[in-house]
Amino acid sequence: MNIYEQVTEYIRENDMLHKGDGVIAGISGGADSVCLLTMLTEYRKQLAKQYECSSIDALYIKAVHINHMIRGEEADGDESYVESLCTELEVDYSSYKEDIPKMAEEKHLTEEEAGRLYRYECFNKEAQTLEKQLSRPFRIAVAHNSNDLVETVLYNMIRGSALLGLTGIKPVRDRIIRPLLTTGRNDIEEYLSERGIKYRTDSTNLLTDYSRNKIRLQVLPLLREINAGADKHITDIAMDAARLAEDIDNEVSAVSNQEKPGEISIVALKKLSGMAAGELVLRTIASVCGRRKDITREHVDSVIRLIENESGKRVDLPYDMYAERVYDRIVIALNSEEVRGCLGRIVTSTFSYDTDLDISKKEYTKMIDCDKIKSTLELRTARPEDFIVINAKGEKKKLSRYFTAEKVERKLRSIIPVVADGDEIVWIVGMRLSERYKIGASTREVLEITYLKDDERKA
Repeated sequence: MNIYEQVTEYIRENDMLHKGDGVIAGISGGADSVCLLTMLTEYRKQLAKQYECSSIDALYIKAVHINHMIRGEEADGDESYVESLCTELEVDYSSYKEDIPKMAEEKHLTEEEAGRLYRYECFNKEAQTLEKQLSRPFRIAVAHNSNDLVETVLYNMIRGSALLGLTGIKPVRDRIIRPLLTTGRNDIEEYLSERGIKYRTDSTNLLTDYSRNKIRLQVLPLLREINAGADKHITDIAMDAARLAEDIDNEVSAVSNQEKPGEISIVALKKLSGMAAGELVLRTIASVCGRRKDITREHVDSVIRLIENESGKRVDLPYDMYAERVYDRIVIALNSEEVRGCLGRIVTSTFSYDTDLDISKKEYTKMIDCDKIKSTLELRTARPEDFIVINAKGEKKKLSRYFTAEKVERKLRSIIPVVADGDEIVWIVGMRLSERYKIGASTREVLEITYLKDDERKA
């Protein structure tokens, strides 16, 4: 099986592309991306022949080049080369130009991070535009190869990644596909040489200013001296980690809380294996701050240890976040988040009691004995001195203790509306009615109270 056949087989195995799809190909002009684009055009011809259709109907390819404005004339030369290559291969082409060093400074990112962020913004923009225009699904093909996979695994290890970081790079993630992921750089260069296809060399790849370049130019050569099969062994570990990641993903997905992002059930967390528990915490953190970077093993462990603490215990996390144990769950949130309550208003009406009166339970409408009201009813939030009668014997409970017993989160207690008669609570809206104000055999006049939220009030 030649290199092209290996790549097309990998495309089919990972369900990357189908007849009638569209693909955005990220093309820098380097060997990897030139090989990717060339193979995609060959694959397009193969599909067109197989299905007896035009090339465009078989597979629409759009090449996208990004000029990062880092290497001056060299970068401009890359852009010109890619344009001529696309013309030769009969592939539609777009280019973008952005001052990445300036963007990195403004967003407090490294140039690598800023460049990656901007590239994928452009790729996604092109894919979304063409999906609307051509009414077909679009994938984004990037040219990561097996050498990139090895470098990523080592880089993640050095950064202190969890075990799942050893999966390195996935062949498919969302709409992103990596057809060359199991193809080595030597094979890529051989493929291009056999076809007489030239490519550009990025001079920054030869510098040791970047961490990945140090791994590529200094660390990996030493590992290969120790064992010529180092690359393959690292790749095998990545494949094993990927299979483990799939098992852990299934375990976590079975208990993750989709309805309440940022919350983890302690019961669910205790059911998970150690690695799955850590992954659930990481996913929950990422759902709040939008990233995993800089979330270390120590942060994850500190969140898991909250299981052993009492309600109210919290730990600080990066990106101005915190994790807090709130009764039977762990809540992860931003410190800057504000909880806004909507008091709304109450509407009342009075009428004589009738034994046929429907006093069925409704969440936002309650009926009480009018004669038991001591003063003017008030809609407000809880105060320290508030209490509520909890049974027919007239036993009272401080509202704060009631909230504790009902496991109401502390930051929510200050926004729950209550209907008060002085310091005595008649109704905790949405939760319970005081026993003392309930309608009974001696009731003569009934007061009906309906709570209206702010949005209902405006309607």
